[in-house]
Amino acid sequence: MNRVPPVGMLDSGLGGLSVLSELRRLRPDLDIVYFADTARAPYGDRSLAQVAAYGQSIIDELSEHDARPLIVASGTTCAAFEAFPPHAYGIPLVGVVETGAAAAIAASAHGRVGVIATVATIESTIFERALAQANPSVQVTSVGAPRLVPLVEAGAWASDDAKAAVEEYCQAFRTARCDVVVLGCTHFPHLRTWFARSLGPDVALVDPAVSCAQSVATICADASRRTGALTFLVSGNPVTFARLAGELTPLSGAITQAAKFSGEMEKVEDHHR
Repeated sequence: MNRVPPVGMLDSGLGGLSVLSELRRLRPDLDIVYFADTARAPYGDRSLAQVAAYGQSIIDELSEHDARPLIVASGTTCAAFEAFPPHAYGIPLVGVVETGAAAAIAASAHGRVGVIATVATIESTIFERALAQANPSVQVTSVGAPRLVPLVEAGAWASDDAKAAVEEYCQAFRTARCDVVVLGCTHFPHLRTWFARSLGPDVALVDPAVSCAQSVATICADASRRTGALTFLVSGNPVTFARLAGELTPLSGAITQAAKFSGEMEKVEDHHR
């Protein structure tokens, strides 16, 4: 088997942890470098050109770590990169949109699919086009949800405010009688409890993080085993990120430290498992 460099991940903050958790479940031996751009989150109310520029700067940083493939664990960044293709230095990019759309089509019995994502992602129509390519007869109901990412980033995923916001956004899916709803932002699976309660057991929830992680695990199938080290690069407050990430995922034993990203960034690696 060939020895490979670490897998890279980029997200605006905590959302990509849903992908990370699933990838660690599938391949706990892989080394991963995760960039959380918490200083500039949320991305959903920014222009795609601005988000693409942020994403390019993160790719530049991850390339310094020789990370490959790179997981674009942000639906908004996927939309931005579609509109403004990045220079990826020949590094494979794996996004959550295409994998999530394919999983939604496979899960839908009646072809009525709902998509909830950031406003920027919804306005880009990237999910609608990916779903239509997989099944031209699909009926898509799209909802932009600007209130959800800030709630997750603030650690309020279990709050009454989160419950109320999800309930409000889900009304459109109930009206359209969707049988599948795609959680089109990687922050949203952290609110899965509220989505399940609002939509009921007859509506399947598709988490693109699962199919994205499966795709990366397939790409890395021939990779030799590594130490399973996690390296976190955080553009905002690394202490806050580490605390919330430890609360949000089953990786609390691994997310004990995070490196503050700056021009003189000190890399912190954690080998706890």
